[in-house]
Amino acid sequence: MTTALPVLLRLLPVISSTSSLWFAWDQYEQMTLFRQPSLKPLSNALLPGYFKAFFARGVPRVLGLLATTTISCGTLIRSLPSGSGAYSWYIGGLCLALAHLAWVPFILGPVQAIEKDAKTQNVAHLDAWLRLHVWRTLTVDLCAWVCCVTATVVSFS
Repeated sequence: MTTALPVLLRLLPVISSTSSLWFAWDQYEQMTLFRQPSLKPLSNALLPGYFKAFFARGVPRVLGLLATTTISCGTLIRSLPSGSGAYSWYIGGLCLALAHLAWVPFILGPVQAIEKDAKTQNVAHLDAWLRLHVWRTLTVDLCAWVCCVTATVVSFS
């Protein structure tokens, strides 16, 4: 049992960052459905209620995954010598997981506009949110995943 803990601990950043990346992709896939031109009037009407429910359920999941990545990377950093090949990769994974939160001030504007019901502009605000969401996913989320996978592979070699 004691030998399984370090293995599980070393896998945790990969599992949580993979889940974060998958969740981000799913969000993109789900939200792009609202952008279809033929559905625009219906989407403008549905988006405020959908966004309130979506973020009420999604934010705790995202924060839980980010916390898992951050805490597991931090724990591994503390247990590794600084000269270890995985050390700097775990630092990268931790920093990039936290960097996800740096996007909140930019994301908040479109989200609040939709939740307050911008009437005929909800889909336009969704477009703005999706652009930011994609950039965040491709920069911090994907890079955090690469760091976590690399750190884990290096730690097992």
